[in-house]
Amino acid sequence: MPSNAARTTKAAAQDKPEQRELAILRLIHSGQNYSRLDLARRTGLSPALITSIVRNLIAHNLVSEAPAVSSLVGRKPIPLEIRADAGHLIGVDIGSFYSRVVIADMNGRIIHQDQIETRIPDGRVRVVDRVFECVHQAIAASKVSRESILGAGVAHSGVIDTERGMVLSLPRPGQMAQWKNVPLRAIFEEEFHLPCLLEDSVRTMATAERYFGFGREHDDFLFIEAGMGIGAAIFIEGKLYRGAGGKAGEFGHITVDESGPLCSCGNHGCLESLASCAAVVHAGRVAIERGVDSKIRELAGGDLSRISIEVVAQAAIEGDSLAFRVLQEAATHIARGLADLVNLLNPRLIIFGGALFRAAPQLLADPLRRIIRQRALEKSSNDVQLRVSPLGGEAGALGAARMMSSLSLDGLYRRTMGQPTSAGVATSPADSPAADDAARPGGAASHPA
Repeated sequence: MPSNAARTTKAAAQDKPEQRELAILRLIHSGQNYSRLDLARRTGLSPALITSIVRNLIAHNLVSEAPAVSSLVGRKPIPLEIRADAGHLIGVDIGSFYSRVVIADMNGRIIHQDQIETRIPDGRVRVVDRVFECVHQAIAASKVSRESILGAGVAHSGVIDTERGMVLSLPRPGQMAQWKNVPLRAIFEEEFHLPCLLEDSVRTMATAERYFGFGREHDDFLFIEAGMGIGAAIFIEGKLYRGAGGKAGEFGHITVDESGPLCSCGNHGCLESLASCAAVVHAGRVAIERGVDSKIRELAGGDLSRISIEVVAQAAIEGDSLAFRVLQEAATHIARGLADLVNLLNPRLIIFGGALFRAAPQLLADPLRRIIRQRALEKSSNDVQLRVSPLGGEAGALGAARMMSSLSLDGLYRRTMGQPTSAGVATSPADSPAADDAARPGGAASHPA
């Protein structure tokens, strides 16, 4: 039985000519390397009509042919893609430690990327000013024309109201007042005079995974991010699950130890307070201050304030017992929480991202697998695959740009075809066309965690 998204695609494709063209454009934009024959099969339209539509999109410089893929028999199918120069997007990820900026084309190819220290303790105004400066410099360095930039996707690690484009809060020490009810989307739109969207950074990372990482193979998967905090994103039938109030995915605030430390949310023993990068670094630093001998001190140059998750991971790789222990404890806490999610959702795939998993993927993999198998039901634990994301620290910014490209597609089409455009664009990723999520799983390579 076809999915809801596929049925939506077919319904749209059988309507007015411009709606048919838009439906085809959205499918091409899905990044699944569809050929003309693939498009005909997915939409139910005749190959002749698909050829006519594609010819028109190519003539208007919206679509181009990619290199043909190998075929054992017959003519090689020719994949289609959005033209690289059809439009460009800005992607921004304001993280707790680093802020990243990418300039990407409509297909998600990064033309330029940059990174700066966020310096959250400096306060919101200075953080935003530095990010603005970085974006302006990235635009100039990318050498793309200002007129080709269609919009900006902004990711933030705080609690986000996507519909209103607001940062509701940033649960970090000393930052609650600085980041309370900040209309960050409007602030970006005023600075750059472009349509913008604001989204939670974990969801933008998961979106990048959906289109450019292991998520291409699956319509249903969990994405777990462990950095300064811990969060999750859920893809069901190729679409982000947001929950009744848009706040689904707060995996870091499930309780794993009722007698554990106080969390920034006000509860005790949350997963985030025990297994985030901040928690791992804190545990290592406290142990050293109490007299534990560790290579961590040496790698930090004797300055305990310089201990990072990368330092802890390197010490563990070099055989340091303290570093190994604190990483194993973090993995154990995460796995206990995940066992419940595996029982509840029975996912086929869990993808891990964020600084913790980038720093120590192999050290974390074994305890994750072992404890999930111990604590989850046998059938569910056997069903699930565990993967560490192949994407780097730019994933959040890239995913934000990808979300914005979906929202920009209709306006790009109407502008190119000389049709009237609406007064604005949708400013929530939830408004992204269903056809964009109707793609079949693609062929990304798989590597075990």
